Amino acid sequence: MDTAQLIRQLSLPAAYPHPVAAVELHQTHISAVFLAGPYAYKVKKPLDLGFLDFTALARRRHFCEEEVRLNRRLAPEVYLGVVPIVGRGGGLRVGGRGDPVEWAVQMRRLPADRTLLARLAAGEDLLPVLPPLGRHVARFHGRAAAGPEIAASGRWEVVAGNALENYAQAAPLAGRTVSPGVLARLDARTRTVLDALRPLIEERAARQVPRDTHGDLHLDHVYWFPERPDGERFDIVDCIEFNERFRHADPVADLAFLVMDLEFHGRWGWARALADAWFEARGDAQGRELLPFYTAYRAAVRGKVDGFEVAEPEVPGSERGRALASARAHWLLALGLLEPPERRPCLLCVGGLPGTGKSTLARGLGEQAGFTVIASDRVRKELAGLTQETSAPARFGEGIYTVVWNQRTYSECLRRAQQGLLDGHRVLVDASFREEHWRREFLEEAQRLAVPGRLLLCTCGEQEVRRRLGSRRGGPSDADWHVYQAARAAWQSPAAHTAAHTREIRTDGAAGESLVQALGELRRAGLGEAVP
Repeated sequence: MDTAQLIRQLSLPAAYPHPVAAVELHQTHISAVFLAGPYAYKVKKPLDLGFLDFTALARRRHFCEEEVRLNRRLAPEVYLGVVPIVGRGGGLRVGGRGDPVEWAVQMRRLPADRTLLARLAAGEDLLPVLPPLGRHVARFHGRAAAGPEIAASGRWEVVAGNALENYAQAAPLAGRTVSPGVLARLDARTRTVLDALRPLIEERAARQVPRDTHGDLHLDHVYWFPERPDGERFDIVDCIEFNERFRHADPVADLAFLVMDLEFHGRWGWARALADAWFEARGDAQGRELLPFYTAYRAAVRGKVDGFEVAEPEVPGSERGRALASARAHWLLALGLLEPPERRPCLLCVGGLPGTGKSTLARGLGEQAGFTVIASDRVRKELAGLTQETSAPARFGEGIYTVVWNQRTYSECLRRAQQGLLDGHRVLVDASFREEHWRREFLEEAQRLAVPGRLLLCTCGEQEVRRRLGSRRGGPSDADWHVYQAARAAWQSPAAHTAAHTREIRTDGAAGESLVQALGELRRAGLGEAVP
């Protein structure tokens, strides 16, 4: 029976041996999960992806049994067993008598709003939850199976093979889910970092540090029940069962999936709190050196897996769109974790009132810090069909400076910034950013793409601004002193969320002074070259 037919049949309430009002379907690239009444049934797709082989029915049954055995380590009350799916009256029946046409893992259904991912999306403060989770996971790693055979999967050759395999398997989707340039840079950086870490990876494997871990430990697989007794508040589900090579690993690689997930959602401080608790509980200060590499590896795995989902025709279009956005962002996160700070993809917005020196600062940062500069004044003139030197003076809010023109200009700047980021560049947008909603839109785009976003606001005394505006000759900007006064009156102060990503740059002095200040802000944000 083909996968599409199987999914149609198991989406019918009559397929189940217990009362079901409606069946809810969730798919990944390798499985289909049917939520039916109080239970969930997971069926494996008959695929051979190289790193897994579910093509034979007997293999699918075997890996269903493995899934139950392994997941009972962290969710003993959730995984109930393996049930057959048989043909019955022209349809399918779960758990009936007869020759199985398929096998499914039967699980107790957990409330979707209890996952850490759902709680994060709902705006909950998870910071108090993360240290206990770190200690819980550390205890699991402490009692997980170890030994020479498991440690062999933590050898450098295996670790390197797993990491580089991601790029080979993602290559057919290059240009769709990941930029070819990003994929090439990731491959090169991964090889460089692996070479540097080789002695440490080998030494830990020799000491049998690797464990039989979870292998897919991300936020959507962690359920939190604060009402339960201490020690029973977490159910962690859906570990890797199909390939021991992905599960037998240094425990830092397991921790890295949760760290990566938090960083992907912009919660870098939360990720540190989780990691600190885990390292303290494990007493493994040495392992911290491995965390950035393994976090990047986990991001690449997620990018690859989401890319596979994009390519599957049976996955609904809305889910493919989500998977495409997720894949692109995870690849960029991986690149940012491996590149040195001065080459890390990021979005920098440089704003301020006319005459405050933002364009001068933007040019300096483009030259000194490797940014691709998108200047709103230039974009506006391009959209209007004017040369950069053509003057188009107008009162504030008139001419090519109306609300409609501002919308066109900022939207085009955002489109170009997104494309630059997807290609792995460091992008700087030079615009006034007078309105809060545009600041928020650009910073949220950075978060959607899992790259750091910062706003530098240039400030300058009015006497110096007036002098600068009065001495302007040529160039794409049409602002004068009257425009400055109107813009100042209409200026919107940053809201709390925006303010957290904003730094003020004083530009009263020489251009070099403000550039030094801005470069210092980049270094503090982990986006600039360290001073020797």
